[in-house]
Amino acid sequence: MVIWDAFIRGYHWLIVIAFVLNYFILEPGDTVHQWVGYSAVTLVILRILWGVIGPRRALLSDFFPTPKRIAEHVQHLRRRQLPQRQGHNALGGLLIWVFWLLFLGQGFTGYLLEETDRFFGSSVVENIHEWLAHSLFAGVLIHLVAVIVVSWWGRIQLLRPMLTGKRQIRSEDD
Repeated sequence: MVIWDAFIRGYHWLIVIAFVLNYFILEPGDTVHQWVGYSAVTLVILRILWGVIGPRRALLSDFFPTPKRIAEHVQHLRRRQLPQRQGHNALGGLLIWVFWLLFLGQGFTGYLLEETDRFFGSSVVENIHEWLAHSLFAGVLIHLVAVIVVSWWGRIQLLRPMLTGKRQIRSEDD
């Protein structure tokens, strides 16, 4: 069964590459670092737009983390029976919104540091930019652990659909 369309998968892996490049490899403030950062912001904006016009599982409304959806997800986890046909769960959706805010904050503070005279070299803005980057890294670690644990505990394929777009559905869910 198709879970993730090509746009979602491409977005996911491109944003991963952008994060890895800017957090681990590129020199902060360099031109390439800036362009990768602006590209990440563009990716987030495109993803949000896709969340309005894209297919069902890409829609923002499909994974918006309401208290009811979070409670339902926790119940599914307790029973170790996650819905096989679902895209993001409510807690995953919450983390996505946090990631988007952090990436947009990174782009905004990076823009202030590099493109404005008033904030160029501002230690306050630099500290905020750095804190946002470290927060993104913490979120990435949470995401990776959650994918591993939820895949095992919830008996659901999470990585395969992000690579191929498809999930094999267990027979009891048919």
